[in-house]
Amino acid sequence: MKRQSIDGSGLLGLYDRVTGIFNEIFDARLLTLALAALEGYCCLFTQRKFPMRWMVFVLFGMVLLMFVTLTARIPGRKPTRFRRSMAVLWFALHGMMVVSGLFFEDWLSESVPLLICYPIVFSVLCSREDDDTLRCVLRGALLGTMPFLIMTWIRKPLTWGYPGYRGIFYDANTLSMCCIVAATSAFLLAYAGIRDGRKTAGLISLLCGVGAAVTLVFTMSRSGLLAFGGVAVILTGAILAGTVRRPGRAMALLFVLVAALAVLGWRFTKEKIYEAAVEDYELAVYNHETYGNPITVPKPEERELSMDDLTSDRWGIWQTVLHHLTWNGHPSSIVQEWVAKDGAGDRRFNAHNAFLGVAYNNGWIAGLLLVAYTVLSFVLSLRYYWKRRRQSAFAATPLAFCTVFILVGMFESVYAPFSLIGCSFLLVQAPLWRADGEEAA
Repeated sequence: MKRQSIDGSGLLGLYDRVTGIFNEIFDARLLTLALAALEGYCCLFTQRKFPMRWMVFVLFGMVLLMFVTLTARIPGRKPTRFRRSMAVLWFALHGMMVVSGLFFEDWLSESVPLLICYPIVFSVLCSREDDDTLRCVLRGALLGTMPFLIMTWIRKPLTWGYPGYRGIFYDANTLSMCCIVAATSAFLLAYAGIRDGRKTAGLISLLCGVGAAVTLVFTMSRSGLLAFGGVAVILTGAILAGTVRRPGRAMALLFVLVAALAVLGWRFTKEKIYEAAVEDYELAVYNHETYGNPITVPKPEERELSMDDLTSDRWGIWQTVLHHLTWNGHPSSIVQEWVAKDGAGDRRFNAHNAFLGVAYNNGWIAGLLLVAYTVLSFVLSLRYYWKRRRQSAFAATPLAFCTVFILVGMFESVYAPFSLIGCSFLLVQAPLWRADGEEAA
């Protein structure tokens, strides 16, 4: 006798009728507010640099976002088929993070929302119209970050000089992350507004983007400038290649922009290195005059550049991380081996690299899986943009935030559910998860 399978169409129909009622109330505007709240929470987390145990509250926030996005599902839509490669890498990566959490429990509060909550959000956002969803993501990111920039401008006037303007944030690098997300979202919204004929909205977004970009320059954050310069170059090049018939002059202008950013970055690097050399030499002179210690530090003008100078000690941290990788990670994100080797004392440093950070925290297997997932995500975002470049003003959104994540992730540990850069990167994954041939209506 043939065994009868369970028919889920009735349950799906009931689900659609229930969510259809809520869909009349919870529209894209509420989804925008929910995403703005999530991005704002992540920005607050970055700004205050909360302790790791607070990450458990991110789980609650993700559950709330999950319920809000469920109400925003389009009734009657067939379940979306996921791209197997993305799903397999995702669950392998975060499954490994859960395994690490079984050894070091602090990682459980980070891995659970990544393993469970985000995929549910992906499944719901995949069932929505892409333009509508990506518009909500961009507006949510801008609404979530701009209040922090406005408070920064009001409470801490812009100042120029080493070690960089930080406003109300923990340091200049965390402020730069807020600026990058705000500027990227604003410029994409400005492009979409101008292209779709909504000039007023486009102008407002453009002004927000300019304000965030100017603030980014004042932070003197080289990782921030590299990331924003990279996304500007890639997006501008992609848009010109896909929409302009004769992009020669525009590409020449783009080359000038890249050269200007390179000069600016080199100037910031030299200034930071010189200021650090002055501080080291003055401390050595003080110790010599006070305690009679010999001066072993070269004068600032005689100091030779090293990889640690160019990377602000990151080179030494990365080498230490690579030499102390384990399969199941470490109990803390602090690279204790480097702290002991460098004699940093009370200074605590993480890996300052998203990929090495995951490898150190959760094991080298998780690090390799994150690299594989990120590479696939970037390739799919390029493909997604190229297929939709003429139909959608928001087609470049996944490409933009994938680029931002990669470039910032090279110098900062930003892959976590509470990370502003990480959250922005994860929210644009939904359309990339959709299997080939499955298009949102």
